[in-house]
Amino acid sequence: MKTTMGARWRLPALGLLLGVAFLAAWAVRGQPMFGLGMFAVMAIYSAILVAFGGRNEIVGVLRGQPADERLAGHDLAATAVAGVTAILVALGGFLWQVAHGQSGFDFALVAGAAGMGYLVALLQFRWRG
Repeated sequence: MKTTMGARWRLPALGLLLGVAFLAAWAVRGQPMFGLGMFAVMAIYSAILVAFGGRNEIVGVLRGQPADERLAGHDLAATAVAGVTAILVALGGFLWQVAHGQSGFDFALVAGAAGMGYLVALLQFRWRG
């Protein structure tokens, strides 16, 4: 698979942009050192994607460029597992907060968004054929 220069830098640049956003959000909150730590994590992740993306197939998948159909299938399955895990954590957090007398609204919002996203995607795939 041919990799263009733009494709090689797209996800690492997004990682750095997210790192800057994390840093800014924590700086506004008055805890810039925590933001610097989060930026460092994202910078290291981005550096790994650039340094090893062309030589390591797993890093290539993390960069959004699976080498073949087998790795694309693994990527799809891993994404599904991550989505189910996130939904289960959101539902568990909702139940935990409700059981402890809190509203659980934040967790319910995440679980609801995931459910709606799933439903919309399912309907779209069905209508597309």
